[in-house]
Amino acid sequence: MNTKISILLSAILFSLHVIGQENTNKFDFRLGAGISLQGTGDMITFNYENEVNYQLNRYLASSISINLGRSNYGVFETSSFVQGNLNIFISPFKNNKQFDFRLGIGITYYNVNDAYIFSELWVNGVLIDADYEFDNRNSLGFNLIIENTYLLTDKFMVGLKLFTQPYLNGDINSGAMLKLGLKI
Repeated sequence: MNTKISILLSAILFSLHVIGQENTNKFDFRLGAGISLQGTGDMITFNYENEVNYQLNRYLASSISINLGRSNYGVFETSSFVQGNLNIFISPFKNNKQFDFRLGIGITYYNVNDAYIFSELWVNGVLIDADYEFDNRNSLGFNLIIENTYLLTDKFMVGLKLFTQPYLNGDINSGAMLKLGLKI
């Protein structure tokens, strides 16, 4: 049993060593944080994004990402969402490996949870009771993205992303995000 585990671990380490010698860097992982206007544009939301990109060639790339957002500012007491995105990007000026200006389109699906005060009972200026209502909705939508990335070293990058996401249920999520990335 120990021999099989040792052989398996050796094979994995050898594979990683061989893959590590290839310097293609077609994949990168990016973390982003920023703000957006969510819902009908009336909720200021703080967003986090985790994204994996694959460079198809010097002009095209694809990405898959998961976003989390939360807001305590706007018409609702609190609002949060989880979102999945699948995008394709074109680099109209060619990705020269140092600068990459790209335009993206894609599809998005999100789940939003809102909470708001439905009724309040005040006695002599003191809040005695508050009833909350909760709303949960899901929707499919589209991504429109403008993004610029600068490679700081041969592995690390920084970028700025502007986006808008109109959803089929009438919601919209538009904003800006600062991103940090690592070529893998």
